[in-house]
Amino acid sequence: MEHQNYVFVGVDTHKNQHTACVLSCFHQKLGLTQTPNNPTNFDSFIQDINSFKSPDKKLVFGLEDTQGLGHSLAQWLLDQGYTVKEINPALTKRERHHSANPDKSDEIDAEAIANVLLTDFNELPDAIYDANFKAIRQLNNQRQTFIKEQTKLKNRFHNLIHQQYPEYKKFFSDPFGKTAIAFYEKFPHPADLNYYGEDRLQKFLNNQAKSIGNDKAATILSLVDKDKKKTADAEARNTIIIGIIEQLRVLSKSLEKINDQLEKTVKESQYQLTTMPGIGFKLAALFISNIKNIDRFESASKLARFAGLAPVEHSSGTSKNLSYKKYGCRDLNHAFHLLAVQQIGSSINGKIKNPVSYKYYQKKLQEGKSQKVALTCLERRLVDIIYAMMRDRSAYKLPKNINYEVLDKAG
Repeated sequence: MEHQNYVFVGVDTHKNQHTACVLSCFHQKLGLTQTPNNPTNFDSFIQDINSFKSPDKKLVFGLEDTQGLGHSLAQWLLDQGYTVKEINPALTKRERHHSANPDKSDEIDAEAIANVLLTDFNELPDAIYDANFKAIRQLNNQRQTFIKEQTKLKNRFHNLIHQQYPEYKKFFSDPFGKTAIAFYEKFPHPADLNYYGEDRLQKFLNNQAKSIGNDKAATILSLVDKDKKKTADAEARNTIIIGIIEQLRVLSKSLEKINDQLEKTVKESQYQLTTMPGIGFKLAALFISNIKNIDRFESASKLARFAGLAPVEHSSGTSKNLSYKKYGCRDLNHAFHLLAVQQIGSSINGKIKNPVSYKYYQKKLQEGKSQKVALTCLERRLVDIIYAMMRDRSAYKLPKNINYEVLDKAG
């Protein structure tokens, strides 16, 4: 692409309004404009942008959020035949920090996006609309929201139960298991156990789970102070504990529905990532929702850069060092880390999940690399494999003739 034939439009997207900065190919600011986040206003938005340039120049756009707040604009621009690039927020942040103006505003962000668009145009992925991908991303985001909320509730629950039962961790191996939740719902305070002896409590516990130990009631009662008074604050905790249990049940059911729909949508995707050892539908959803359409990337190297797994060289004279900067998509970087850990782990029967990845990891260790560096090398290797699988829409196949005995000994 001949840059001198284009002007570069960076768009800072928001829920109600978008701000655009127009740059020439020489990084000269040509103008600023805004538009409501409504397709009925996008024609006049383009007219405003065109007023800043000569008729012979074409428009290219850069948006940070083409699947969220900027979705409507990105889709509209693509339908009109414009080139739209996705801008990684980390690149915008870097650009803004390197500028002479450290302030933050919609106009400054839009200019930073436009500068990234111009500087890194050939490296940036194209924005592509994919309904299946959008469904996976929405479901995955909602799942993450539910999990965060669930974690907050569980932390609050731990704090409250500890005040009622100081030794509650000795009651059940899982404080959120079916039996434990039933117990705390019925007996949120030790005084609620006043009329329960070992036999009666054991019967209650067995009604929740037949496999519960016959000495469980005796253990619990030996750790409980039944004479503990129900003060006003204790009564308040009782109410909150029961309320949290109800919220956790609702969240659990919602998560089940989200997981079922997410698994179905991942299966309907054009990618076969779940055929690779260590990738379930949840991790596959994390990859798909962050990579989107693999055709946006011309090579595995560009995907690695997008994921923050491409090493950056720092050299001075004869000294050369490679480092990994925390740029790129952090969620995707985390997904590759999770996959690498899964790949070199063992299954329930003790067999290595992926002998090929394990062998590669051991090779890096034998070369003198630390465990952290060896794992990062494996992550970069996995980028190549994931890229090839998604590019070819193919399933993963382990190479034949693997010597499992040698690998078992190495483990």
